[in-house]
Amino acid sequence: MRLIRRLSCIRNFERLGLLFLLFGSVCAATVENLRFNLQVALSVEAGPSADWGALVVNAGGREIFGTNSDRMFIPASNTKLFIAALALDRLGNSNTLHTPILATVEPDAAGCLRSDLWIIGQGDPSLGDDPTASAFGESLGALASQLLNRGVRRIEGDLVVCDGALRTSPAGSGWDSEDLIEAYGAPVSGLIVRDNTFRVTVTPSMQIGAPALFRSEPDLPSTRVEGLVQTATNLLASLTYERDLATDSVRFKGRIPLGSKPWLVDLAVNDAPRYFGDCWRAALLRRGLVLTGTNRVVHSTQGIPSVELVDWTSETLGVRVRHCLKMSQNLQAQLLLVQVGRRFPGGGLESFLSDDAKGLLACPEFFQRAGIKEGSARFEEGAGLSRANAVSPAATVALLRFMRGHRESVSWMEALPIAGVDGTLKNRFRKSPATGKVRAKTGTLRGVIALGGYVTTAFGEELTFAIYANQASVDPKSRARMDRWVETLAAYNGPLGH
Repeated sequence: MRLIRRLSCIRNFERLGLLFLLFGSVCAATVENLRFNLQVALSVEAGPSADWGALVVNAGGREIFGTNSDRMFIPASNTKLFIAALALDRLGNSNTLHTPILATVEPDAAGCLRSDLWIIGQGDPSLGDDPTASAFGESLGALASQLLNRGVRRIEGDLVVCDGALRTSPAGSGWDSEDLIEAYGAPVSGLIVRDNTFRVTVTPSMQIGAPALFRSEPDLPSTRVEGLVQTATNLLASLTYERDLATDSVRFKGRIPLGSKPWLVDLAVNDAPRYFGDCWRAALLRRGLVLTGTNRVVHSTQGIPSVELVDWTSETLGVRVRHCLKMSQNLQAQLLLVQVGRRFPGGGLESFLSDDAKGLLACPEFFQRAGIKEGSARFEEGAGLSRANAVSPAATVALLRFMRGHRESVSWMEALPIAGVDGTLKNRFRKSPATGKVRAKTGTLRGVIALGGYVTTAFGEELTFAIYANQASVDPKSRARMDRWVETLAAYNGPLGH
């Protein structure tokens, strides 16, 4: 209570917090001062405040600062910390997935395959090229090359896309329907290409009132776009879009200014297996294969052929975890949960559950070993889009401390974004005491911000922290307060004890 009374006498917390940050090294560096500065960083002079929860401990586990550390908060994408840790613990960083391409017969001496060509999806996101690559439409090229190397030049049969090896729904439990058109809500599937997204470019025409020009990348039957966008004199583009399920197309409306730069948006595909089939056919045709059949999608592995032509090996799990955490990739997080679930022991009622649901069943045992208090971490899905997920700062810190000493700690630390350097922290903490000294996972939902990870102080000690703000929309400076709080830790230049 004494600390609260002292704070109530301060008229301008933000200015005082900045002064402590800039000139704290001049004063005696004590833990008491550090705690005071951390409280100042989160304090609001007037008006409503976000609901804050935070915990910081030193290398020995001693609490340096805590507020509401045992309360439950919506973690947003801090959920991925728990799911990625579970996957590394259960499967190991060297784990790989194997996607087979099958037929009923071998190709003949002339390279003609007189059989349907099957691909059995295993939930490998590395099958298609990364969406950040410059040539957005160039997908599945490496996979097509492996088929060519096998001697196949002509396929007299259908291309059969099978997603029946995974038992999961396209959307994680608790995902909002309005998110499913966005790239971050891309559908979960056994077959993934370019993270199941496509890009739309809207370009103004040369005349006011004329319709804008649309382009989809890749331009395929499954990425159909319709536009009612006019070229106008508006200073800013004003466009909306929605998915028409009846025609499986995305419909745009609005205006785009004359002479403006093209407007770009990445969107989720609606039907992931169909999209994969379209991209697979395009990749084979680009490499000169002759295709006489059509595309077919099947949802069962019953009756699959037995002749293996290609066995595609994925990137290691350590690499996939790094892709997931660095850029906070929702689809890949859900796929990690699915992969854990596929290894969960069968039998009993569990055999009727989806793979992602079985993955969640593996959490309690892992959380117990990690020292996470029972009931302090609850998840409905693996990406962090569900608002039914709930964790405490204490649970997050327990997980982070456990993984710091885990056998997979190197892969774990390499996967976390670095402040001011890469991932979702690339543009945060630049030119600040935290630059390069923080490895942490971000989290953002409407009204929710989160950060959990490790920070090295100016004195050279590593601290473990978790900080959550729920109902953050009431205070537009919540993110700035969170960043200042972390910078206060990074700037501390004194010993913290054991």
